[in-house]
Amino acid sequence: MVQYLAALRQAQGNRASGLSTQAEAVLNAGRELWQVYFSETDVYNVREELKLNRPDVGWYQIRNALKARNNSGDFIPVDFSAFETAYKTLSEKLQPQVFELGFLRA
Repeated sequence: MVQYLAALRQAQGNRASGLSTQAEAVLNAGRELWQVYFSETDVYNVREELKLNRPDVGWYQIRNALKARNNSGDFIPVDFSAFETAYKTLSEKLQPQVFELGFLRA
């Protein structure tokens, strides 16, 4: 994905990301959560359960690690609302295109 976005940006002449405003909002909200994730170290049990010591940690693990932090009460609570709102807006934009572009048939 990183390579795809870099190529997209290069094709746009580095003026824009090449993404829709809705997709850009999801990406930016995700970046904020990513920064919050790396601002603290999770407890051993969470790191082991979610395999956080691996170099290929993905959104599933990060999201669940942040939720575990919220549930523990030992960290400043993480607010997912900006990401969820941006994701819902993007989903609403893309839903009609699923059938138009033939990913699913009615």
